[in-house]
Amino acid sequence: MSERASRVLINCDIGERGVDNETDRALLREIDIANVACGGHAGDARSATFFRSESEKLGLTVAAHLSYPDRSNFGRKSVEIDRRSLGKSLRSQLEALQGVTAVKFHGALYTDSCRSRELADWLTEWLVRNSVATVLTMPGAALAESCLRAGIKVLAEAFAERRYRRDSTGASVVLVERRLPYASIQDLDDALAQAESIVMHHELPVVSDAGRGGLTFDTVPIRADTICIHSDSALALPLARGLRELVGR
Repeated sequence: MSERASRVLINCDIGERGVDNETDRALLREIDIANVACGGHAGDARSATFFRSESEKLGLTVAAHLSYPDRSNFGRKSVEIDRRSLGKSLRSQLEALQGVTAVKFHGALYTDSCRSRELADWLTEWLVRNSVATVLTMPGAALAESCLRAGIKVLAEAFAERRYRRDSTGASVVLVERRLPYASIQDLDDALAQAESIVMHHELPVVSDAGRGGLTFDTVPIRADTICIHSDSALALPLARGLRELVGR
């Protein structure tokens, strides 16, 4: 494996289905960073404490997985909420993981922070006020740029089992909306092929056409520090094991 591949970290969204979830427990042994749900979209104080403890026993980095306060939609829909209320909710979530200084936003908040410079700047100010030192987010996104200006370390993230497309301007890459049937990769070999393209060749596959003939792709350059698996994906555990082999861990 290349030197670059050996430095790519595997991160996973953990603790969204309670402390007894066997897949989440098994995933902890295959990853480097555990993004622990702490009440916004899923999880609670008990599960956050449990998965933090288990992660730290294994020497993993723990990141707080912060979301719009919207459990009914699993944090996957944008929420109209005033900044004061959002800040209060995020602070409450972060307090479930006292002392954790890494953050990854979840779902719609992740997407919104990548697209909106105003929200990204506000979130960056919130992160600075709350002593957050590291953020996982898409490279080149609004949040990444704002955090870098503020001196917050950014781990550039790509997804192993989510599809990407160009935005309406063609200048940026965004995740395919989950409402579309091809938003998530359902085949293990396809997910591993996307991960290999990202990790080994520094190329991100992007859907260029989704017509009746199937999906066609082009690629854009990418340098990812970390690659993400969603624990609620049916592929999660075999994908994590495949990624460990890919990155040489």
